[in-house]
Amino acid sequence: MPIRIVIADDHAIFRSGLRMLLEKESDFTVVGEAATGPDALAIVGETRPDVLILDLSLPDLSGPKVAEILVERNPDVAIVVLTMHEDEHYLRELLRIGVGAFVLKKSTSTDLVQAIRAVCRGERYVDPSLAGQLLSLQAGRPPRTAKSGTLDVVTPREREILGLLAHGHTGREIAGKLGISERTVETHRANLLGKLGLRSRAELVRFAIDNGLLTLG
Repeated sequence: MPIRIVIADDHAIFRSGLRMLLEKESDFTVVGEAATGPDALAIVGETRPDVLILDLSLPDLSGPKVAEILVERNPDVAIVVLTMHEDEHYLRELLRIGVGAFVLKKSTSTDLVQAIRAVCRGERYVDPSLAGQLLSLQAGRPPRTAKSGTLDVVTPREREILGLLAHGHTGREIAGKLGISERTVETHRANLLGKLGLRSRAELVRFAIDNGLLTLG
């Protein structure tokens, strides 16, 4: 089955070039394009792609806001952020939201292809030039706890599932990795939300990252 991709960027020429580049890969197919944030949400809802390639600077609704909505609304759609912004603020915020990959526009096409393939395997990908920033975000700081709960109330199995959620795995993938049913995964997820006083998958991902359950690679 081909990897189905939607491109969201407000520059038509860039989208056209990116489409041509991606469709050189025999297992990639671009099923939609969007120039604004609301269009991105609508097209993802219509086409149900495997991957959304998302620029941060979209009109009408910012890329980070689009990502936040999609993580909640369409958690099975992997998000690859493709941007010129490389400061720590964007990287931290997008990882908190739960995006699957962060790639710089100045990077090579190989980097982007690797990122797409990584998120389709349920892995995270951070542009190699930003790996040092990611490690610095995680190194030398004590785990932080969410306002509504602490990691102490989480069982070892729930911690395991929380870590897999932070790495972008779907319920089906977690079930396969742990040898349990999807319903059991959903039960653990519901228990986590209740124990931690959280309301959504996005908030679970933020909690996991804050508590050091996300590791590079």
